[in-house]
Amino acid sequence: MPGPALALALVLLVAGCSSGEQEKPEAADKGSSGSSGSSGSSVAEPNPDPTPRNVEPAPDPGYQAAQVGQCFRMKPAQSRASVASSRRVRCKGEHNTVVAHVGYVPRAVTPRTPLAKRQALGKRVCEPAYRRLVGGTLGDRAASILTWTLFTPGQAQLERGARWVRCDVLARSDDQLIPLPPGKSWLESGVPEELRVCQNDAGVDISCSQPHAFRVEAVFLDVGNAYPGISSYTAVARDRCKELMGKYGGYWQPPSRRGWRSGDRFIRCLSPSS
Repeated sequence: MPGPALALALVLLVAGCSSGEQEKPEAADKGSSGSSGSSGSSVAEPNPDPTPRNVEPAPDPGYQAAQVGQCFRMKPAQSRASVASSRRVRCKGEHNTVVAHVGYVPRAVTPRTPLAKRQALGKRVCEPAYRRLVGGTLGDRAASILTWTLFTPGQAQLERGARWVRCDVLARSDDQLIPLPPGKSWLESGVPEELRVCQNDAGVDISCSQPHAFRVEAVFLDVGNAYPGISSYTAVARDRCKELMGKYGGYWQPPSRRGWRSGDRFIRCLSPSS
């Protein structure tokens, strides 16, 4: 039989082999190529920028969209463009457009979108927003130079996934934009002179605050289906205008044929300016 000393040595040897602690290998140099007698792995430098490379940003439907109630100062050409490019200003200062609506569509409106589709979209979303902002009656709005315009994202915004639409309200006088009064519901107490339709000698709509040849005194709605012809409609229009104006004005004006086809049925009653 083995002696006590030999048994103790065997116990120590077995205990040493079964221990969970193992000698840790020395870490390889950071510049090691793995050709040494070590495991061959190298320690990588920590990445100071955890952002993945070449990853496209997530689509942002509201990228650079304006907010309802914001005010802008536009040039006339900017107001007729499909993409807004004007500078935002304080509404307490001079401004000529106000954002009446910002919404989203399932598919972005792009330069390839047909004009008829853009016009239908504007009629559907901008017309109600325009009415809410300016207030007044249907006749008041028809006798004013206030109108709306539709803006959609530009190319850089489309590339970021923008699919918003924006409706601005403005007052167009010939080829100029009239500064808007502060606040909103501008027609709640009638049509102010600076927002009322007058006409110059060429028959172009301008603000009544500017020198003019004719002034729109009243409007009435024609519910007929046929476009009002001069020969057959003049007597009816003059009688109705005299009733509304309380005097014989002698001048009446139908909407343009294009306006008639799009739903404008208002007949204007005009009086010459003194």
